[in-house]
Amino acid sequence: MKTVIYLDVLLLTNFLIGYALLAAAGLLAGMQARFGRMVLASLLAASSALILLAPELTYPQQLVYKVGTAAVITAAAFGVRPLRRYAAVLGWFAALNLLLAGLCILVILRTDSPLVQTGNLAVYLRISPVLLVLLAGVCSAVVWLGLCLFARPSAPARTAGLRVDLGGVPVQLRAVLDTGCHLKDPITCLPVLLVSYPAARSRLPQAVCQYLDGWFAGVRTAGPPPGLSLRMIPCATATGQTVLPGFTVGRLELIGADGPLPLRRTAVAFTAQAFGSNRYEALYGADFL
Repeated sequence: MKTVIYLDVLLLTNFLIGYALLAAAGLLAGMQARFGRMVLASLLAASSALILLAPELTYPQQLVYKVGTAAVITAAAFGVRPLRRYAAVLGWFAALNLLLAGLCILVILRTDSPLVQTGNLAVYLRISPVLLVLLAGVCSAVVWLGLCLFARPSAPARTAGLRVDLGGVPVQLRAVLDTGCHLKDPITCLPVLLVSYPAARSRLPQAVCQYLDGWFAGVRTAGPPPGLSLRMIPCATATGQTVLPGFTVGRLELIGADGPLPLRRTAVAFTAQAFGSNRYEALYGADFL
């Protein structure tokens, strides 16, 4: 007896399931993807289900296909840098797929629904597409609820006062520790302070503001402000590689109770993103102070 498979239902159902599981995997790995990338990855997830209709492959080929498509789907959503976080989100995506498969098997055992068709490690179940999407939503809801219930309350970030010499002009900034900040000066290989330009703009010299306004607007001027040397700071984010504008600093000091403490640091980098708090304007890594 032949099984009738409706392609539109197959693709739409797997698109919605892929989106839900990718969103949950991102939450677990602490990564967030743009909506466009999530849609692209979900389309790839839906398309990968078409292997069900292909001629039967050997088991090693089926396994390579499953692992490869999972890797491509998660890379399309979250990128592959940094590699450790990419591996984490890939692992969570695979685990959530297994969890969904377990829920489907539970429904089958409870309802005595037979398997309709299998092929190339893909299974077409006699389950309502709406129920299948709801089960994927249950997986995502369990992840979200677990993170809300068991997440440790974060302590208020402790700010450090810093004084930066930019072209002979002292600029005071408030900074907090961010263990995910690993920016390095490509010339000296020393840690770099990351400054939110929107938050610190009112404190910066006018010449620096004019230069950064042009940079973030896509307009490159002839050279950096007088008295400053431009540093191109490589930055790896969840969405890929980018380059941030930075400047060499004449002096960088930590403002403490016993007075200023000079730090052997050579550059600061600027980002157009706001950090979401008015308590600080800059981030530093664990190896900065």
